[in-house]
Amino acid sequence: MHRVALRRLRTKRTSELGPVDGGFTLIELMVVLLIIAILLAIAIPTFLGVTSSADDRSAQSNLSNGLTEATAQYENAGETYSGISALLSASAPEFTWTASSSPCTTLTANCISVYSVDVASSTDQQGLIVAAMSKTGTCWWVARLQATPTVLATPGFDTSTSTQSGAATAGTFYAKKSNAGSTNCKATYPESQTTFTWGTSFQTAGSN
Repeated sequence: MHRVALRRLRTKRTSELGPVDGGFTLIELMVVLLIIAILLAIAIPTFLGVTSSADDRSAQSNLSNGLTEATAQYENAGETYSGISALLSASAPEFTWTASSSPCTTLTANCISVYSVDVASSTDQQGLIVAAMSKTGTCWWVARLQATPTVLATPGFDTSTSTQSGAATAGTFYAKKSNAGSTNCKATYPESQTTFTWGTSFQTAGSN
């Protein structure tokens, strides 16, 4: 008797709930997939743009921090950048300091190429150029000039109209090169170019 009553109760409940939905139709699934595809098409370029920007910021941050350390060493050494490469290797081992003619690549973490140059007179060593490669393949340069530059023989910071433009006074100047390759991201690269342009910030860095 209990079984009969239980069976009747189940039958009544099923009739009240109605038929059970069998699942999504093919059209509904296609609509969902289309919406997902649209969202991915919007999200992926945005994500890649944010990632590229973060990679550039990382290289810029390394250069800024490295330049701060170089300035401290400049003052400790009697206001000269002479021998700065060895000093930086000892005082800031968190960076991979490389010789001026050795390029930084995306394979070397925290790599900074460093180069001391003459600025206002021969052998004054009052200028410093540093370079770092972003994971985006863009090379960034920063030049710190402690004096107003003049046209000097190599090694020097040549400011004639055919070479280093945009950096005619003492100060800090910035430059970049997209798709720099594996051999160009080094501190000596600006000096080797017929024309090289500097800006006054990372945002306005000269594009070379």
